[in-house]
Order: sequence, then C-alpha cells, then structure tokens
Amino acid sequence: MRSLWTAVALAALLAGCNQPSGSSGEKATSDSGFVPPVEPAAEAPAPASAVTGFSHVKGEDLFGYYIPSSEVKVGTWKLDNIAILEEADFVKWEAGDTAGPAGPIMLEFSDTSSAASENELGQTVYAKTARILPTSYKIGGGNIQVTGTDVTLGQVRLDGTIDVAALKRARAAGPGANETVLRTGLMIGSTPFKNLSFLWFGGD
Repeated sequence: MRSLWTAVALAALLAGCNQPSGSSGEKATSDSGFVPPVEPAAEAPAPASAVTGFSHVKGEDLFGYYIPSSEVKVGTWKLDNIAILEEADFVKWEAGDTAGPAGPIMLEFSDTSSAASENELGQTVYAKTARILPTSYKIGGGNIQVTGTDVTLGQVRLDGTIDVAALKRARAAGPGANETVLRTGLMIGSTPFKNLSFLWFGGD
C-alpha cells in the first residue's frame, strides 16, 4: 500500500490537472471544478499495424504511473492510470514469467458504478477495478504500443509516444509536476479516443 506521502503527492498531481494551461490562460475546468471528459473520436483513425510478441529497448527507464490529464471513460469504467514497471520486470515477462497479478505495463480502470468510499485524503475510490495486462507490446525509443484484453472492456489497444526529455524534467521537478510526458491514441473495445495526454507520477 502506498505511503501517506505518496497519496499526498498523487493528490497534488491530480490537483495540478485542474490548473489553467496554455499561453491564453484558459481554464482546463469549469468554475465548478468539473474536469470535462475526453470525448471519443467521431471516427477511429486508421489503426497502426498491431504489434505481436513482447519487446522493449534495453536500458530505458520509463518507470512510473501515467495519469490521464482529462477523464477517459467508457460506460461506467474510468481509466485511472497506465503503470510502467522497472526494466527487470520487462526482462522477466519476456522470458516467459507471466504469472502473477502484475505485468511490466498495465492499464488500470475503476468501475464508477461500484461501491464508493473515501480514502484518508477524502478522495473517492471504488470497490471494483480492472487491471489489463499486456497480450503484446513494443516499447522504446519514445514509442509505445500495447494491446490487452478484458472480459468486460474487450480488447484495449494503445499507440502513442513518450517525450523522454519531458519525462526527465518531470522526475527532476518531483511530486506535483504538471507537464505532459505521454500522448496516445486509445481503443477501448469499439470506442476510439485520440489525442490523449498524460502526466507522470513516480509512486513510492
């Protein structure tokens, strides 16, 4: 379980998502503080060739939680984060050690129709969650392609780019850094999203 410091840092990061952005100073939220959800794309962009197998560029450190800047939701299911683990976890996975509840990269969702409670910081958490492990991925050189499958959400497919320089700056800035480090398109079942952006959080 994350420490209280970690929870505080995550709260600060999420709060940063609601701050004004851009040179025009336009608000990213309404006056009520509501974060507008990302609308599904009217038409799905032509998908890139699906990746097969598992591969990553050795020596790259992409560890952390990638938090969507705006709500990404299909039905009652909301994307909480994309988690990328350490390189050792990639090596184990690619060697065939795929048992266990976690993979080297995962997409984590919450069912907002399930029982809700508050954590010690007053944040809403949900009883029902889904962790989508990879069925294939290709990661490295700033590119990230991942597919996975969930019994409820169906196939989930992500194709995007990591700004490695921005990631380094976010790490140096520490908790509360409010800089986009990941941009992706995402297909959740039959629902496409485009131009998603993510902030970085280091966890424990």
